[in-house]
Amino acid sequence: MFAVTCVLLAALGHVLMSGAMLPWWALPMAFGWIGVTAWIVADRERGVPFVVLSTLFAQGALHVVFTLAQTMSPHEMHGDHMGGGGMLGAHLVAALLTGLWLAYGERAAFSVLRSLAVRVLLPLRLISCPQVTPHQPRIAPARSPAPLRDLLLVHAITSRGPPGGVLFS
Repeated sequence: MFAVTCVLLAALGHVLMSGAMLPWWALPMAFGWIGVTAWIVADRERGVPFVVLSTLFAQGALHVVFTLAQTMSPHEMHGDHMGGGGMLGAHLVAALLTGLWLAYGERAAFSVLRSLAVRVLLPLRLISCPQVTPHQPRIAPARSPAPLRDLLLVHAITSRGPPGGVLFS
């Protein structure tokens, strides 16, 4: 995504500002170079400053590559091949805007991936690796229910000792 956005935006801006077409080989070469570089640094989430600075560097490098490609092209020998300040400025503005767009898009994509991991992978991990407790509690043997005669004679139980309430003087 980064490579496609970078290369197509740079090529479009370069062609519009210079008035000359790019040779056919310039886009696949630039896409391959930017794509490989983006693949190398895509191993983890990067911050906004890294993404914006990478985009600024890539746009500057693409400006140089496209200018050299247009100068070497035998068919397109008209137009401003050195680009001037306007073309470099357009590359830098495009880099700043797309860098911010890509940085916040990367942050959102990683946020979605983290939430998916929590919702999908955590339950699967709990199912695949059941937790075994080291201590198994003992289960008490079941008691037979109290006989009915014990329940009926509960009120007849008396305690030892003198009767309460009678005083001898």
